[in-house]
Amino acid sequence: MTAAQRARIFKALADPHRVGIVDALANGSMCGTALADSLGISLALLCHHWEVLVGAGILKKERVGQRRVCTLDFDRVREATDGWSFPSRPAGKSTRSKKAGAAKRMAR
Repeated sequence: MTAAQRARIFKALADPHRVGIVDALANGSMCGTALADSLGISLALLCHHWEVLVGAGILKKERVGQRRVCTLDFDRVREATDGWSFPSRPAGKSTRSKKAGAAKRMAR
C-alpha cells in the first residue's frame, strides 16, 4: 500500500461520525437504516460518510433486496498500519522529552 493510499484511509477516519461507523461495523455487517438508527444520524448523513469510507477502500457496500448492507474491510484497515511497530514504554515513564521539560522549567 502506498503512502497516499494510507493517508486517504487516515483522512477518512478523521471524522467522529466515520469512526463511529467503523466501530459499529467492527461487530459485523449492518444495513443503512439500522446503522443510522444506532448512531443517531440521518440516512442522508450516513450515506455521505459511507461514500468517503468506501472511497478510501475500507468499507464495502452491497445491495441485498431493498437494503444496502455495509461491511468493514478489516484486511484493508490492518494493511494501512502494516509494518508499524510501537516501542513499549516502561510504566510510569513520561512520553515528554527531556528537552521539552527543561525548556518548560526555564520558561517559569
